[in-house]
Amino acid sequence: MITRLKAQFPVTFLCDRFGVSRSRYYEALAARADERATKRGVLTAAVITAFTESNRVAGYRKVTHALARQGISANRKTVNRIMTELGLISPHALRHFRTAKRRANRGSDPVDLLERDFSCVEVGRLLVGDITYVPTKEGWLYVATVIDLASRCVIGHASGPRQTSGLIIQALRNAKASGLVPVGAVFHSDHGTQYRSKKFINECGAHGIRRSMGARFQCWDNAAAESFFSKLKSERLDWTTFTTRHEATLEVDDYIAHFNTARLHQSLDYITPAEKIKQLQQAA
Repeated sequence: MITRLKAQFPVTFLCDRFGVSRSRYYEALAARADERATKRGVLTAAVITAFTESNRVAGYRKVTHALARQGISANRKTVNRIMTELGLISPHALRHFRTAKRRANRGSDPVDLLERDFSCVEVGRLLVGDITYVPTKEGWLYVATVIDLASRCVIGHASGPRQTSGLIIQALRNAKASGLVPVGAVFHSDHGTQYRSKKFINECGAHGIRRSMGARFQCWDNAAAESFFSKLKSERLDWTTFTTRHEATLEVDDYIAHFNTARLHQSLDYITPAEKIKQLQQAA
């Protein structure tokens, strides 16, 4: 009663009113605090045991039910608070929370600036990109490309053992090194995590490149990039078994060189992408 009323009245007044000495009141408070600390310690030990016995995968709800099965009554909010303070969280949940945090801190995706219109008459003005994979006996080889829509030329590409933002950044840098990409160019892609990463966003901003993305789960919104990979696989890779990633990389490089300088394109009136670039530059 005194504890409940002490916010409104002095402790001395309340002790006199209820006939309790101040020392007795504070001794009772200390005893109650010790009792709560003891109960909290016992509960904490039980929570740690239950979490460990779950192979460190149970959340606070399952831990609370596990305690109840042992006859230990505990509020799930208290269990959650104990687990949070001790960092008792499963690796799966930790990855989920980290992913959710990254998504919350990430800006909105860019709008679709192409809307499936892949026509262009200015070299380097509209670019499309994507990532594909090549099987080898060493594991997957990932290939990222940057394709100029005006000429259908692969003006930049990169290969590596992992599909990271660094891979697509290198492909974009190789495209910039060609000297064909002006400031204000548009780069169009799907919603892959690599293309949504802060590193890639910053890289585009550093080169004055505007980002564009099609609708989610709509491969036709990036059909030009998908079309190149289809040709790469059907005309070259599907017929070859690679022992190492290095072998696959050389084959990809060779095909792209052939694609750009020797392969005649029906959509270009049967000339090569390299010839189309010269044609457009001369007409400009």
